[in-house]
Amino acid sequence: MKSLHCPSCGTSFVRVTSNEGMVEKALNHIRMFPFRCQLCTNRFRAFYLSARQSTQEFDRRQFKRLATAMDAQVIDNKQLPFTNRITDISMGGCAILAGGLAKGAFVELVLKSSIEGEEIRIESAMVCSVRPEAVGIQFLEFHPDQQRRLSQVVLGLLVGQGGQPNTYS
Repeated sequence: MKSLHCPSCGTSFVRVTSNEGMVEKALNHIRMFPFRCQLCTNRFRAFYLSARQSTQEFDRRQFKRLATAMDAQVIDNKQLPFTNRITDISMGGCAILAGGLAKGAFVELVLKSSIEGEEIRIESAMVCSVRPEAVGIQFLEFHPDQQRRLSQVVLGLLVGQGGQPNTYS
């Protein structure tokens, strides 16, 4: 069987994702599974003979987190802006080495990409988890141009981590 491609952007970097409702669970029995594009964030269903029903039971994330080491400025209205290191990133969020942020807090992020002078501004993000070593942040809102820039960073990381798309990672 040919590899899957996103019907929106054409990339083969897609990931099977968790079911949303009883209809999708029922469709699993005829080998139609939900997928999420790792670059343009499009969610779609497709027939796929090799997909496993339990692929995402252990991981609720719809996007693969990719190891990275980039700086980000965190802007929070309750404290002065500070810069810290992002340890992993995806189109849906990131983990940042930060302290002093409370779960549920809304922040703005300015990511410093590897391209000199290129910044990616995430207008609205929420702290979803607080661990001793890092804070998990979910991206909520950003301009389409900023989303395109982020997808280029994610594409570079996906290609750099093996070069081959992986439906289940």
